[in-house]
Amino acid sequence: MNRRRFLSISALGFITIAAYGTWFYSFGVLLDPIILDTGWTESSLTTAFAFGLATGGAASLPAGRALDRFGSRPMFVVAAIVSTSGLWLGSNAESVLTFGIFTALASAALASLAFYHITQPTSVRIAPDQPAQAIAILTIYGAVASTIYLPAAAFLVDRYGWRPTVQMMATATGAILIIAAAIVREEERPIRDPMAPGLRVALADPEVRRFAIAWSTMGVAVGIILVYQVPLMTDAGLPLATASALAGARGAAQILGRIPMSAMVRRLGSRRSLRLAYAVTIAGLGLLSLSSSVIVGSMYALVAGFGIGAASPLAGVYADEVFDRNRLGMFMGFLGAVGAVAVAAGPAMAGVIADATGTRMWALVIAAVAGTSAFVLLRAPAQDRAPVPSPRIVE
Repeated sequence: MNRRRFLSISALGFITIAAYGTWFYSFGVLLDPIILDTGWTESSLTTAFAFGLATGGAASLPAGRALDRFGSRPMFVVAAIVSTSGLWLGSNAESVLTFGIFTALASAALASLAFYHITQPTSVRIAPDQPAQAIAILTIYGAVASTIYLPAAAFLVDRYGWRPTVQMMATATGAILIIAAAIVREEERPIRDPMAPGLRVALADPEVRRFAIAWSTMGVAVGIILVYQVPLMTDAGLPLATASALAGARGAAQILGRIPMSAMVRRLGSRRSLRLAYAVTIAGLGLLSLSSSVIVGSMYALVAGFGIGAASPLAGVYADEVFDRNRLGMFMGFLGAVGAVAVAAGPAMAGVIADATGTRMWALVIAAVAGTSAFVLLRAPAQDRAPVPSPRIVE
């Protein structure tokens, strides 16, 4: 890969780090400090978090269509303006309603305009003859988002409080989005082919439907992991700083699932590789339930990190195989939409049940059932062929 392509994909990587880290990952660290400072209920906060992701999910399909039509630069500029202003206003809120409205707006902007359903198709169009390598590089950057933001959020909250922490992260994210918008250069723009299949035609394919449903159910599990991994470890007895560091290590361990991605696809095919990643993630949930010590917490970080880390780029490669590339932005936007709703639904359900029962362990039960369902849904079709690598994969 030449230097110009690498620079553009690296800019996308920094967008990914900031977009996911600022709120999606950091909210789990901020949850208890916000409750302690404000007295707002856990269910109201997790519902606000879920509403932002769900709204972003609903906007992901039109955002994907806009990406196909206009390219990535407008996406990133709008995300910078809306997310930065929304988080600043939310961090100054004195009522949970005001907080929820503005942080949900900011979260929706990041989720719809700067998450992987935007950056992965953009990376493919930066290096159209090297899609797997482009996605692998992008997601390796993304793997360090939680590694950077979870410990940083914990440090900043302890030192300055949650409100200045949100403001600092919001400002950094806005700057990264604007700078990256000026750097990214797409070599390939989609062909306006009226014969390219639309969403309804694509969903008529059973393989595509199973993929979309599996993506959604695994989203429920991953949403619960990301929001509740730190609270569950602190409930088990680990200090906040230790739990945040282990959650950050889980993010760093995502790299372990991304480095061997091309070899996994060559050997197993993208669908079976994705199924393996889901199985490893489910095993990580079991370890999270036992994470009362640094040793078990470290095992959780490695196992869940590998599974979640492998699943994201493998889903992108699988999508590039089963969808028409001319409409890849639209299809990835659709997956982003249903995935965001699912990721939002998991913590929202868990928060309501936690308030009602006084325990967060039900969150793990919901996540385990959802993750197992995703694994089953990606089973081999009745007439599945032997796995072969995608012809688009270029080493």
